Amino acid sequence: MKDKELQNRIENAVDTALASLEPSAWQCDLLVESIMGGKKSVIGKRAPTAAKPRRSVGLVIAVMLILLMATALATGIIFSKRVPATEIADQALLQTYGITARMQSLFTRETAEGEGGTTVVTYEGRAHLAYVLGKYTVIVDGQTVKSICWSHDGENMSGGLEASAWGKDQLEEILRIDPRTGEPAYLITFDPYIERINREHGFDYEAYCEENESEEYIIVLEGEELQAAKERQSYSAQEFVQIAKEAVGVRYHLTSQQISLMTIDVDENSAYVLLDGTLCYRCWIFVGELSSEESEQDGTYTVYLNLETGAVEDIQFLSEHGGGNG
Repeated sequence: MKDKELQNRIENAVDTALASLEPSAWQCDLLVESIMGGKKSVIGKRAPTAAKPRRSVGLVIAVMLILLMATALATGIIFSKRVPATEIADQALLQTYGITARMQSLFTRETAEGEGGTTVVTYEGRAHLAYVLGKYTVIVDGQTVKSICWSHDGENMSGGLEASAWGKDQLEEILRIDPRTGEPAYLITFDPYIERINREHGFDYEAYCEENESEEYIIVLEGEELQAAKERQSYSAQEFVQIAKEAVGVRYHLTSQQISLMTIDVDENSAYVLLDGTLCYRCWIFVGELSSEESEQDGTYTVYLNLETGAVEDIQFLSEHGGGNG
């Protein structure tokens, strides 16, 4: 890598990391609670609006951000704006609605540029779960959550699986571990409830897909578009994979053992994609397959790398202990 290019990458990374080292009191609480195991979240709880800043905690966050970026710089990683924004949004979703990383496996997460330089992160129920789980929207402004809402805010969620809107309690039921087998419950078991709710509210998933077909967030390149993309590729497949492994380790705070036991999957037929209009190289990182110890971080990490700059555009996590099990 040329010296000038390396210098530019370092400057961009430092600017991104140090742009805002004055986190709000709420953000301090989110991070500290996450590190310490978290307080039990209450659905519908909102961020405090007039909390006294905790300077000592803010300093801890500043130091952690510097250490995090130092790790990224040491390995030559550049994270796009959406990566730290999704980390902030994930924490806000957990704090406000109790939606864990494991629960997120039943959602599709997308990120887009908002007004005034904000980042809009949305979480929508996968496939036929789109209506019953609804859509969460988090608007991130720098290091601050500007707003967070749910399409089912204000609706009655009592009644367990009979409720029209499913939140934290229902998701815990769906993802419970069967004490007799030690295995997760099968999602197909809950299909009758989901189909009834969709029918009662006039939600037609197939029609919904057709209406949103032109707004695909991820498009796999083929034919001439694929060949044109390959001509713009600045890194080899091996280099992309190495960046992806290191990025997952940094973003999700994995241990050295977890990183050493990662397995990789790259399908050349679907590796070249447009992610919200950005040319990317896509690969899959598997954590936990070769380990004898289970972790909440076990699962599949889909990494999207800018085809030309090598920057990490996004990382999406599908928990091994979450949905998708039938």
